[in-house]
Amino acid sequence: MGEFFSGQVGQTIEWFGLTHILLLLGLFSTLVFIWTLGPKLKNTKSEIWVRIFLLVLVVLFEWRVFENRILNGSIFRIPLCGLALYGLTFSLAFKNEKAFKIFYFYAFGTLLTYFFFDTIWGLDRWDGWTYFGAHACIGWFAVYGYRVLGFKPVKKDLLISMMFLAFYGMISGYATFKFGGSDELFLFHVPADFMSFLMNVNQFVYLLVFIPLAALLMYLMYLPIHLTEKAKRKEIQA
Repeated sequence: MGEFFSGQVGQTIEWFGLTHILLLLGLFSTLVFIWTLGPKLKNTKSEIWVRIFLLVLVVLFEWRVFENRILNGSIFRIPLCGLALYGLTFSLAFKNEKAFKIFYFYAFGTLLTYFFFDTIWGLDRWDGWTYFGAHACIGWFAVYGYRVLGFKPVKKDLLISMMFLAFYGMISGYATFKFGGSDELFLFHVPADFMSFLMNVNQFVYLLVFIPLAALLMYLMYLPIHLTEKAKRKEIQA
């Protein structure tokens, strides 16, 4: 047990090895579970307890990172997944639909993290569990807010979310350029090794690809809601 909580790296995870595949299956299974059963939980007495349970999981998984990154760092060095996690946590804790509609679109980061994780920790160390657990909470909260609480982001919210991220990204990028340190939004360093060739060509070329890609992924986050609401309208008309 002492080794589990130690500061040693431990056994790292192989990309798309058995452990990685099981993590992906676990994430998508839970997302489908919440998506399918979420509406049945809505407006029930149990909903508040399920929501509190999820919020407790966030504190359990994220607290040490929160201490280091926020309490001992800078709010302008929060990564995209951090923006999504803290924003969605606030949204669900206080049932704030306006905040949810902004931070929902950043949840795509959790999918990229699960596919192309950059942690050195394995699941034989507590840091590995907290890393994947906190990112799973982002996906759970995004689905929960829509399917259980009934928060429905629209295209206008997508544009506002993009503008907010662009403004935040300029400040974060300037802070990294001016003072160095961790490049949390990957504006100067690639998030995955297979994108390194873009950086080798030119920094500007990399940003020309990376920024529209981020915008596309945010739009894809809107697509499930758009299609679901469209299907609902057709059922009502029929």
